[in-house]
Amino acid sequence: MSHTKRHVARPRPGPDWVVQDVRPYASWREGITECAACGADVDLTGTHYGMELLRPDDAGEKRSVERERFVFCSARCVDIWRRD
Repeated sequence: MSHTKRHVARPRPGPDWVVQDVRPYASWREGITECAACGADVDLTGTHYGMELLRPDDAGEKRSVERERFVFCSARCVDIWRRD
């Protein structure tokens, strides 16, 4: 019996990244992007979920934070991505 892992379109970037915020959007900006969990097209002018991840960046003299944004087509996809 084989076990097939679900497809994750955009994997978690690494353990040093922290989920800062997850929220639904009715409209964010123009464009279409891929759902980070299922790979479906997400119209950014429509209803979708956005997730912001942060990572401390200590390179250089000044501390800063690197940000990464992930987009999901549904709350279910957010949950699936967080589990994988």
